[in-house]
Amino acid sequence: MKEIKVSSVYPQLLPGDIAGVKGRGLLLWLSQHLLKPKTDRVHFFIIGDYLPWDDDYVILESIGKGIAVGRLSFYDPENLEIYRVNLSEDPESEVEILEGMNLRRQAAAELSRLGRARYDYILIIQLLLGALVLLLKGKLPPWQSGEFPYGRDKSYICTEAAAESWRAVGHPIIPKGVVPTPAAFRQALMDNRMRIIFPKEVA
Repeated sequence: MKEIKVSSVYPQLLPGDIAGVKGRGLLLWLSQHLLKPKTDRVHFFIIGDYLPWDDDYVILESIGKGIAVGRLSFYDPENLEIYRVNLSEDPESEVEILEGMNLRRQAAAELSRLGRARYDYILIIQLLLGALVLLLKGKLPPWQSGEFPYGRDKSYICTEAAAESWRAVGHPIIPKGVVPTPAAFRQALMDNRMRIIFPKEVA
């Protein structure tokens, strides 16, 4: 793995920022053909604290074993989009800058409460069954995330974990009852609930 100096690649990141990882293979195809709005991001995680001695950021994500702690440098910057949750209509307002920092830290820390949660393989099966039901009802893809039945349990896929961090502090970015799929994160971006901060050239 090549060494990445994050300070020379990324803008200043804040706790609670969300990263979306570019997909490939079957997951990318499913994300772009079965759900809407389309996105090429399939894995999501939360940015935690900056570690100046290592020039790196802590990240919290749900992977195959469940909630895990890692480093931003584990990921190639070319495969990442990083989003900042909008706390007000004005990103430069006092709410965003002063009051917002405490909320962002709380959102990032919330995933530590789930540190022993398992990966939600059952939700994957439920989504597949939900797709089958939609097909039997004559509804063809692409589907919106809100068309699938959804109920919370104590396990989390990556998108659930990223969404839960903000729901837990009273600032949900995915509406209640909507499956937090990659498409739901793209919708949150389109609805101005969050904005892209990296890379800058992405519209």
